[in-house]
Amino acid sequence: MQIKDSFTINAPQEKVWELLFDIPRLSKCVPGIESVEVVNDKTYRGKLVVKVGPIKSQFSGMVTLTEVEPPQCIAGAVEGDDKASASSIKANFSGTLTTVEAGTEAAFVVDLNLRGRLAQFGGPVISATAKKLTAEFAKNLRAQLE
Repeated sequence: MQIKDSFTINAPQEKVWELLFDIPRLSKCVPGIESVEVVNDKTYRGKLVVKVGPIKSQFSGMVTLTEVEPPQCIAGAVEGDDKASASSIKANFSGTLTTVEAGTEAAFVVDLNLRGRLAQFGGPVISATAKKLTAEFAKNLRAQLE
């Protein structure tokens, strides 16, 4: 399944990019992040708690950056699993920052493969959850930068 979204932040592109690589500050903006550990400059390990439908899941996993072009483009892969719901996630993502009149537009595309109990909810529930998390992430980024 593919998830696409975008939002605008009233801040210069370079400042938004800088925040995206300040892992302690960024982790405070991501809803549900419980921990993040920097493995190296392109690999991160962490825990994310998310509620999908009636199921609350705690994913442990890795994010690996495959492309980084400051200050406009990033791409990578995510792998994680939740033992409690016997679910796993694999995803490839790409994101761009573009200067616009109102500041910076952040856009992303995620190709998501979800397996296990959570996958039973299907596209509409997963998409609605992703939209909600994106809105909260955007609000938190704005609070840090505007």
